[in-house]
Amino acid sequence: MAVRTIFSMAEDCARGERRGWQEFVRDYAPLARTLLNHYFPTLSPEVETHVTAVFQRARANDNAWFGQLKFQNEREFMMTFRELVFAYGREVARVPAPELSLDQVRSIMKDLPVVEREVLWLFIKGYDAARIGAMIMNSEATAQAAKAVANERLQQALPSATADAYNISARVLIAEAEKTGGDACLPLRTFNNLVNGQLSWRERELAEQHIRDCFRCLDRYTSFLEMIRLRKDAQPLGEAGIAPILSQLNLPVEKGRGIFSKLFAGGKKK
Repeated sequence: MAVRTIFSMAEDCARGERRGWQEFVRDYAPLARTLLNHYFPTLSPEVETHVTAVFQRARANDNAWFGQLKFQNEREFMMTFRELVFAYGREVARVPAPELSLDQVRSIMKDLPVVEREVLWLFIKGYDAARIGAMIMNSEATAQAAKAVANERLQQALPSATADAYNISARVLIAEAEKTGGDACLPLRTFNNLVNGQLSWRERELAEQHIRDCFRCLDRYTSFLEMIRLRKDAQPLGEAGIAPILSQLNLPVEKGRGIFSKLFAGGKKK
């Protein structure tokens, strides 16, 4: 039996084949649910409907989303899927008015090293110290210390800010961060090599310097770390969870198995 990969799944989905879509829903519906609940909580009461709608978008126009995909590995695919979920959430969810601007966050982050900036950005995204520590592969104590510094600076910069000012502002801050950056921004390949320890000392130093000074890459790199962790922790959907979503995607019926597969399956029953 051929080994199934993320590329096999994507190719099947691009052709509208049920097997690929079943694998896609099985592995990525839990991620869609987690992202929608976390970043767009107003959708939570009907989150399963919205999860289905995300997959309907990918299926629309003869699987057009898959037709334009370009990725080198599953981590890059996860980032593209994250963009699909966010595009949907931003269109349909109510987003609270922010208490902080990107310039104010820049001021709060001044002179912080890159790791503390990553921690603060994940803190803004709504994660606690334990979760952040796991995402950035650092200690919870480091994350907690960075959070304390961020809270202190927030009160100094904006005394009227509420305790939830960071997270309330998160959706708008992320959208604003995406608009910054330029041609020098790092590709996902560099993020992957950074995570894997495949950069030279000098390459790593330059990458971290850029992440420190670029809000777009700070957001994308922390999202990269976030998605790796979420994928690792996610439990694949069982058939009972997959079937209702597939039923809404107008997919062809499942192909019958060949005679040898049937004989083999029959021989397994004892």
